[in-house]
Order: sequence, then C-alpha cells, then structure tokens
Amino acid sequence: MQQTCNFLGIKQDLIYVYHRQANPSERKNRDLKPRLAILVRDEHDTWEEKLPMIRFALNPAKCETTNHTEAFLQYGRELRTTDDVTHDLRALIDNDNFVAEITPNLKRFARLTAEIKDHV
Repeated sequence: MQQTCNFLGIKQDLIYVYHRQANPSERKNRDLKPRLAILVRDEHDTWEEKLPMIRFALNPAKCETTNHTEAFLQYGRELRTTDDVTHDLRALIDNDNFVAEITPNLKRFARLTAEIKDHV
C-alpha cells in the first residue's frame, strides 16, 4: 500500500483505531448525534425517517479544508432548497412565453406516458 501511495503522490496518514477524534466517520457521527436527538425527542423508533432531513441540513455546510460544501463535492453542484425551486417555478409561470415553453414538454410527457403504458 505504501508503494502505491508513493507512486500516486499520496501522503498516507494512519489513524489509530482508538482515537475517535481523528476518524472522519466519527466526526460525522459527532455532528449527527445532537441533531438526531433534537428531531427524535421521545419517538426513538422514528430516527431513521429523520436522517434525510439532517443530511440535507449538513450538506450545504462549507468544509474549511476544501472550501466547498459537501453537496458540491458529492454532486458537483449546490443543492436547491424548496425556496429556490419555488422561486424558479414562479419565474417560469410569470414568463410571457409560459404556454409556448411548456407545451412541447407536455406533449413529450404524454408521448412517453403512452409508450410506458404500451410496455407494461
């Protein structure tokens, strides 16, 4: 493994098993636990349902090391909030060319739906 790292120019840092602060997974758990406790409260059987909300809240946080958000590093773009989507949709609807722009998409959707029904 050391030779591969040297060949690729990677500096290998070993993490001790018992040193939780240095382990990136444990750091994520440290960030996750208090948020999960706040959302779950006394309903301990609902913790799994809360994970997507917490993940969405943590993704836009900027990492000091990379100076990028987790969402950007994982998906190659920033996440859009409900407010962003609503604003974009409102701009589309308020556009004078709304009918002209949406009609081809509706026709395409109808055609694809018919094709799917034929295959099912």
